[in-house]
Amino acid sequence: MKANEFYQQGSDRARRGLYKEAFEDFTQAINLNPGFVEAYMIRADTRTLLGDKQGAVTDFQKAIDIYKARGRADIADMLLTPLQALKNEIEWGE
Repeated sequence: MKANEFYQQGSDRARRGLYKEAFEDFTQAINLNPGFVEAYMIRADTRTLLGDKQGAVTDFQKAIDIYKARGRADIADMLLTPLQALKNEIEWGE
């Protein structure tokens, strides 16, 4: 399968509440295309739903780095809010 196919399959599984399987699909998409920024973002959401907030922070940060490298600081800046919220949840033990 191609990266986009894994991404679509992961999105479908996430909508059905199959977060572990969706996480695996997004990981496959990223392995095939390390610059697949959308896969990092939705994998971050999936990780949050699975209780892996630190992993979600890592994925959000990677997405931010990719957007900045592409000259899209505007999008990167929008991701700072959910990133900081996750960091706060980790710090406060939520």
